[in-house]
Amino acid sequence: MPNVRSRQAKKAENPYKRSVTKSLVLTILTLFLLVVMFISGQFVRKTYSLHPISGTSMAPALTEKNVVLVKKKATIMRYDVIAFSVDGEKEKFVKRVIGIPGDKLFIRNDRIILSIDDFETTYTFQLSPSISEEFKDLTTVPNDMYFTIGDHVDVSKDSRAFGFVSKKSIEGTVQFDFQSLK
Repeated sequence: MPNVRSRQAKKAENPYKRSVTKSLVLTILTLFLLVVMFISGQFVRKTYSLHPISGTSMAPALTEKNVVLVKKKATIMRYDVIAFSVDGEKEKFVKRVIGIPGDKLFIRNDRIILSIDDFETTYTFQLSPSISEEFKDLTTVPNDMYFTIGDHVDVSKDSRAFGFVSKKSIEGTVQFDFQSLK
């Protein structure tokens, strides 16, 4: 029996090997996890953004200090809430889409009458004189342009003041309001 090692002798040799193996496995798993987190973070940043709400123009749906999740490159449909920028304004805007490309419209006395479904539904809004002048010859909402309104119409600065929102200036559609978690 001199060739048989005792169990104690085996245990004395294995702890170092086990320790090295555990460390190597943990290092590989940690690196793998970091790579997965980095790649998923890049995907999330390309697909989504966070946008803080300031002001009360979207009340009661969205209020001051809310933060919303915006999905970039989403299909824009009527009544979607979108985040976008406007030339000459440093802040980004969050408004509801009312008019989409192809909707019929006409302008009378600084008012826009927007037709949805061949005048089955109409919206009428007072325009600023400069926007009324800009829109006067239009009969439809132009391609790649959207007419937006804030939910709190009385205080909202929206398409009535700055005109149509071009598709290229739209960051994306609002998908989720983080304040709703409270």
